[in-house]
Amino acid sequence: MPREDRRIIFDKSEVYQALYRLSLKKEDMKNLSAGAIVKISVNAEDPDQFDFHLVNPQDETKQTVTYSKDFVAAALMMFCRGAGIPLPRRAEKSVLIREGQMILRAVV
Repeated sequence: MPREDRRIIFDKSEVYQALYRLSLKKEDMKNLSAGAIVKISVNAEDPDQFDFHLVNPQDETKQTVTYSKDFVAAALMMFCRGAGIPLPRRAEKSVLIREGQMILRAVV
C-alpha cells in the first residue's frame, strides 16, 4: 500500500515565530526572548529536546533556550494551520534537523 511522506521545511525566522506564538499561549511557559535563532541543535543531555541558540541583534546578547520535541512539533503544526499549509490528521508527525533547518515530517 502506498504511503505519503510529507516534509515541511522551516527557516529559522519561521521557527522563531512558531515558538514565540505557542509560548505566549502557554501560561506555564516563559516567553521566548527577543532575538534571532542562529543555530538549532539536539540537546546533548536529552535527545528528546532541542536547543535554540539566540542572538539579540540590538545588544548582541546570546541565549540558549531548550524546548521538547513535542512542544516544537506543536508550535510548527500551529504555524502550518495559520499559514494554510495542510497536514493530514492521521499522520504520524515528527520534528528533525537537517543541515541546520527544522523539518516537520508527516507520514501517513
